Amino acid sequence: MLNNQTSYFLKLSSQPIIFEPISNGTSVFYDKDNQQLFCVRGSGAMGVTVKGHRHEQAYSFRLEDKGAIQSIKFNSDLSVLAIKRNSNSVEFLNFPSIPPLPTSPRRPSLTTTTAAATILQPDNIEYSQLSKTKASKLYDFNWLSDKEIIFVTDQSLEHYLLTAKQRTLRQLKTYDIQNIHWQLFSREMNLLLISAGTAAGNSLIPYSFHKTQQQQLTKLPKFEVDLPQVTNLRSNSTASNASNQSTSKRCNELTERDCMLANIYGKSYLFIVRQLFRVAGQGSIEVVLYQIEDDHKPAQKRHILRLNLHGRCALNVVDNLILIHHQPTTSCYIYDIEDKSTSQYDGFQTIHEPLLSQQSIQPVNVNWQLLSSTISTSSTTIELYSSNWIVFLPNIIIDVKLGCLWCLLINLDYLLDIISDRLLLIDILLRRANGKASILTLLRTLLTNNITPVEIDSNNISNISSSHVLDLWIEIIDRINRVFIENSPVRPLLDQTDIYSVLSLFSTIVSISTIGSSTTYRRSLSITSNDTTLNNYDQSQSFKFPTSIIIEYIRSLNDYNIPVQYFIYELLVNLLVKNNQFFQLQQLIQYQVLTDSLQLACLLLSLSNTQQPTTQLALDMLKRLTNANEEILEILLGNYFIVEALQFCIDHIPITRTLARKLLETAIKADELLSSTTSNQKILFFTVYTFFEEYFQRSTTISALAQSNEQKDELEMFKSLFNLHFRHQESDVPTIQ
Repeated sequence: MLNNQTSYFLKLSSQPIIFEPISNGTSVFYDKDNQQLFCVRGSGAMGVTVKGHRHEQAYSFRLEDKGAIQSIKFNSDLSVLAIKRNSNSVEFLNFPSIPPLPTSPRRPSLTTTTAAATILQPDNIEYSQLSKTKASKLYDFNWLSDKEIIFVTDQSLEHYLLTAKQRTLRQLKTYDIQNIHWQLFSREMNLLLISAGTAAGNSLIPYSFHKTQQQQLTKLPKFEVDLPQVTNLRSNSTASNASNQSTSKRCNELTERDCMLANIYGKSYLFIVRQLFRVAGQGSIEVVLYQIEDDHKPAQKRHILRLNLHGRCALNVVDNLILIHHQPTTSCYIYDIEDKSTSQYDGFQTIHEPLLSQQSIQPVNVNWQLLSSTISTSSTTIELYSSNWIVFLPNIIIDVKLGCLWCLLINLDYLLDIISDRLLLIDILLRRANGKASILTLLRTLLTNNITPVEIDSNNISNISSSHVLDLWIEIIDRINRVFIENSPVRPLLDQTDIYSVLSLFSTIVSISTIGSSTTYRRSLSITSNDTTLNNYDQSQSFKFPTSIIIEYIRSLNDYNIPVQYFIYELLVNLLVKNNQFFQLQQLIQYQVLTDSLQLACLLLSLSNTQQPTTQLALDMLKRLTNANEEILEILLGNYFIVEALQFCIDHIPITRTLARKLLETAIKADELLSSTTSNQKILFFTVYTFFEEYFQRSTTISALAQSNEQKDELEMFKSLFNLHFRHQESDVPTIQ
């Protein structure tokens, strides 16, 4: 069931940026490239306050009153401020380096409180740059980098290189373009779009630039945007006729307010909003997406978003989802251009319907005491979709009358409860950069309802059979791994650590039978026949599901050539061993489902105290590794398999006196253990000693064996244990009783 936190897909950021509302004496500007909001009081003479999300600190400074400010922007490193006050020049003001932010972890957010802004002291000397094109009108300027700036006039583009220390600008190049109507700019997309030429404004010229390659502006192929066909709207009302004429005029021209630049799934798009009217008083909205390519191909119309409503609307882009806000209905419609279930290709472009319809923004309260200390009211719910709202891409909403700036956020957990098709849901979440947490929640819900009786209300998914869940798991995990190997920066990457956090549920849910910790030493390592038998059929079936889930995950990793991490194998081995599934474990190892490794072999050995068959599996694995002879010997000696260790040394390890002494010492300990249960008379020590006696006789001489003190100690031990002499002294060895 949806709760208050998840019942809304859209919400405004909980800590808005608070600023002084717009008024007769206060102007507000927003720089979308630096994501900064300027609050200018009295043309700057009363102070300028700068706040933003990218730079957490708020700054304040004063400017000399030289007239009303039309545009104001910092360069990218906040070292130079550019101000446009008239239609033919831009003024510049240098600033010292920005002071570092406090390092205290408990520092409050300065963007959301009334804490005093850091006061900046600009340079006392201003310098300016006139437009070089005579009789031209300067529309605006754009910072390409911290040192490069471009002026956009009605006749040209003027590219300048700024030297802050010398307070000068050097013109790099002028691009003569006649009849410029308007411009769009995005530093994030490295793109400048110019509308020029035809009176309709639908002839567009894109320019690209590169931040790492200064003094370079590349002209891309010119293209024209299709204007909608205007249907003759019949009406007897004079007011309606006037409205129809206004609508017809808007449809016959392309204006700046109908266009915007956005990056969707790593591609650059021009968004064009169209209001289509076919019958008086009725209409629809279309958002046309032109893809702007940087390979010198003209932009192409790729997508059309259709909404069967008319009226004022605005656009946001959040996590590659396109949001159309419809003010008359105070609702939002969400589109995903990569979603196949809501789209149709007509042979030229793809037509999209909403993925989610009539979504409301979660109601939000504003603390009025943050706005003014004279207001006693603590908080009030604000009006959503107010006429005072101004929307900027990608996800900025500003209420200029209230004095608040929010980031629009999405709640992906909301989709878990409203989309019943789990494969469609996983595709949507895998296209969201912030979708990892929701994907893990989906996987936990999917698996938990099949391994525990706890009911989780999520479209009655608990009624799905285990076989169907396994089929879903196979498809979902394949899609997750496919996205992982693509390594896209705009998609969630779920590595094996993330999936392990889901699979580890099995280690706590499966019931485990505990075996005593007493150690029994056997001379044989063969697996007993009853290791694969479970008396309880239902218990066997309950183990089958989690085992299959983990095995399918390993299979998917192998299919995509992703090396399986040790902890995944560890989880599966523990699950099988704790439930006595040794035959299945043996099969998985034999057929290389579990890749041989030293870590996995050590895991099997760690279980050998309670599960003896795992020792043999570990030895077989180490033998296949071909470079673990020392480890195999240690295992054999650690389990007191003296004869087997001796035979292994003969076949695989060079025999030295150090190795001989290690085997002799272990043989003594093994004899002591055996003597408590049998009538053993140090036979293991006798066997090992006599072997090495003969071996070193063949390799050197018997006298060499007793040269060192160590060999003398062994000789004395042998005499005391068996009361006999070496064979070269012509005495027979008595039979050991």
